[in-house]
Formats: sequence, structure tokens, C-alpha cells
Amino acid sequence: MKRSPKPLHVEFIVSDEMLQGPPAAVCDVLVLLNQLAEVRGARGPRIAWQWTAPDGRALRRAGPPARRVALPDMVVVAGWLARNGPHLNRLVRRDQAACARLQAVHAAGGQVLAFYTGVALLGEARLLDGRCSVVPWPFIASVLRHAPKIRLAQGEAWFEDERVWTADSPALASELALRALQACGLADLVDAARAVLLHSPERQRLVKAIAAESQVRLGPGALERARRWLEDHLHEPYSLAATARAASTSTRSLLRHFNTAFGKTPLALLHELRVTRARMLLETTYLPIEGVAERCGWRDVAMLREVFRRATGLTPAAYRERNRLRTERRRWGRDLER
Repeated sequence: MKRSPKPLHVEFIVSDEMLQGPPAAVCDVLVLLNQLAEVRGARGPRIAWQWTAPDGRALRRAGPPARRVALPDMVVVAGWLARNGPHLNRLVRRDQAACARLQAVHAAGGQVLAFYTGVALLGEARLLDGRCSVVPWPFIASVLRHAPKIRLAQGEAWFEDERVWTADSPALASELALRALQACGLADLVDAARAVLLHSPERQRLVKAIAAESQVRLGPGALERARRWLEDHLHEPYSLAATARAASTSTRSLLRHFNTAFGKTPLALLHELRVTRARMLLETTYLPIEGVAERCGWRDVAMLREVFRRATGLTPAAYRERNRLRTERRRWGRDLER
């Protein structure tokens, strides 16, 4: 019998006055990744997590049942809601017992994440010496007291330097956690979770085309009208003449100006839109490949395979297996019977 892989362990270091949001957001990511792993047939959770006080005491919080480990694969410091610089300095001194833990995890090859003012604790642990880090601007002077040898990242929302991850905003917890988990070898699950949890402009632009009912939209110009026409009619056979009519211009002018504005032909953009919709259908539906091709405007499955492989590097079937967000059809709904 094939043994389940050893779960990845994540540890949250928490204390009074620390932010509640980042750990909660990271936990949501971990729960979703475990759900996706279960959908794909995993026999147990791929990730387990534990909560620890700065002095090393185990804390009781929500999470999948798992034995505690001496050194986790990843440790998360949420940061404090400090009122000002002196307050942050006092909080760092109070919780500095966690520094040895952070040093040990990093020395063992683990990932260390800190959000907002939590970067000061990494500085106290000397993990920022000679490393580039993001620092929240209201607390730069205070962080420099704890990390005099830091290299400040300018104009960045987050930064990673030798497995030390820092972010200036607690709102980046989900994105940073996904990036760090990808570095831990969970790329397949992370790719699927990222499509669900993070904003995807190209997918969101297709919501009206996917919806059963349509709405009339007025474009600000010829190129925008052409682009929106392609979005709304991606399931129909391509017609350059019809696209030009929708843009109120000639086919020659449309091709010339479209290439200047977008760097591609209308047909190339249409293929991109169709691939995006095909990816969404493969991830979330049980449609056969033939049905996906038809829904996306390809009458020939061979053309779907050719364009899809050129865009993603995978066949539609391989992409579905790697990125599907639903359990297999024969198992669908069984989890609700438990």
C-alpha cells in the first residue's frame, strides 16, 4: 500500500496584542490546500499546524489533529498592534524568548514569515542581518534598533531573502503564505488555491460571458469594443469581419491598431480568452474534453489540445488532473454524507 507523504508542519507564534487576521488568513489557506489534497485522493492532511507562545508553551487552537514536532517546516509571526515605536520595542523585549525558536527553524532549512511589525522580532533574532527585508514605514526607526544590519527593500510590498519572508501589510498574509508553501514543495496545490483565493483579472473579465444572461455594455473606443466583443462571443466561430463591425471600423484598421495596442492579433487574444475559460471549466466541472472545446468555441478537439498545450505546456486532461477543484464524479457528494 502506498504510504501517505509526511505532512508539512506550520507553527504560529502568537501572544497578547498580536494581530489576529494574518494567522486566520494563513489557516484558511492551509484548510483549502488540505481540502484540495483530499479531492485528489490524499489519505490524510498534507499540512498540519500548531500554535506556540513565545516562551515555547503549546497553545490549544484549531487545526487538524497531529503530533507536535520539534521543528516545523514553516513558522509564522503575525506582528503586534503596536501604538508607536516605544510600544513596539517593549513588545519585542517581552516576547524575545521566541527568537531562539525562529533561529532554530531557519537554521534547519525552514521558512520564516513575518507580517507588519513582526519583522522587528526577526531583527531581534538576527535573521535580518545582511538580508533584504520589507519594513512597515511607521516603524522603520524601531525596527532598525533591533536589526541594525538590515538592508531595507524600497517600494516592495513583500520580500523573500534566503527563506526569510517579510510583508509590510497584514492583508498580504494569503499571498505570502501561498508563495512560501510553493517553496515547500506544494506547487500543484498552491497553483489551484491561488486561482481561488487571489484576484485573477483575466478570469473575472469572463464572468459575464460565462453567466447565463448577458448585459449590454458600451465600450469607450473601437479597440475596447472589439476586445469586449471577443469576450462576449468567445464560444462562437471567430470572424474578423464581425469583430471589426462591432468595433465600427474596417478589418485592416482593426488589425493594425489592435496589434499596436495589444501586441497581438484579435485571433490571438481570442485564443487566450478561450484557454482561460477552458482552464476554468477543467478545474470546476465534469464536462468531457469535447464539451469543453464546444463551450469555448473550438469545434475540433484537436485544435483545443494544440492551442491549450501551446499556452499551458499541458494537455487538457493533464491540466484537469493537476488543477481540478472538485472530487472525482463517482465520489461527488459523499463527503456530505459523513
